[in-house]
Amino acid sequence: MNQTKRNSPMLLYIAGGVFILWGILGLMDSNNYVAYGYQTDDNNKIVNVEPGSPAETAGMQNGDIIKTNGGIDVGNRKELAKRDRPKAGEVREYVVNRNGEDVTMELTFTGLSEKDKSLNMVAFIIGLLFILIGVWSYHKFKNMLSHAFGIFAITFGFIFMNGPHIAPGFLDNLVNSVDTAIVFFSFAFLLNYLLQYPPESKYQKWLFVPAILAAVVALGLNFMQPDGSGMLNMSIRIFFALVIIFYFLGSLITLIRKYMRSSAEERNTKGLNMMLLGTIIGLLPILIYFTLGTLSPGIQLPGNDYIFITFLAIPLFFTMALSKLSKA
Repeated sequence: MNQTKRNSPMLLYIAGGVFILWGILGLMDSNNYVAYGYQTDDNNKIVNVEPGSPAETAGMQNGDIIKTNGGIDVGNRKELAKRDRPKAGEVREYVVNRNGEDVTMELTFTGLSEKDKSLNMVAFIIGLLFILIGVWSYHKFKNMLSHAFGIFAITFGFIFMNGPHIAPGFLDNLVNSVDTAIVFFSFAFLLNYLLQYPPESKYQKWLFVPAILAAVVALGLNFMQPDGSGMLNMSIRIFFALVIIFYFLGSLITLIRKYMRSSAEERNTKGLNMMLLGTIIGLLPILIYFTLGTLSPGIQLPGNDYIFITFLAIPLFFTMALSKLSKA
């Protein structure tokens, strides 16, 4: 037990360092990202074409159903996965079904727009703040609650760290599987932390079950790469969405219940006012956008590209609450 306690902080610091390095390598590789400019639903129907994008230049329209991409059937995931990522200036032939007729068009990939480059940098900074605040909070307070917060903050920060490109193959599949597992477990760590925050709730043994199931499904998909179909695509999308909504909604409800059951003095001394504010600002907008996007893929809402920035409220307000709690 004592050995575990001594090793645990070091594991947190190592994980934080590795995640930051991963994000830096991804940032260095970001100049090789390309723009597509279209979004599809579960049946490969184009539901959004960005103005001025390569997709619009190629002639793609909302309602087109993509049949082949570079000569490969879009349902053939194994063959699609074997291709390396496209490069700026590369041309690929697409065949789409438009009103019952096949239309062939050529899409020329371009580099990311300045807006997308800026958003990538903002995402990296948010991830960096999550990780640094998580490490600092644990180092500062050194208790079980700050340890739970550190695990959540460091793993959640990883979500914003786009790693470097890895050539298609076993290693790429493995890294994608690990990435997905960390992401889903970070959601579970968030709910776990909120359950532990005073007034402490009873530990729920099933808390990590949805994250484990999502990680197992992602592992199977990455290595088996089953042929895609509308039903399969929809089932996978909804399953992953339900897991995310479960954790985000559960986190929001947990904090609201703690807040409502506490007196005005407890809300102040325990930092629950800050906790609630951080949760509402950080999670509620994302939860609304994500739920609507799940129900209607491709829906474009005001500020859709910038909504993830609200996550920044979570580490800032949570840390202030933790500091206030430690003083009390």
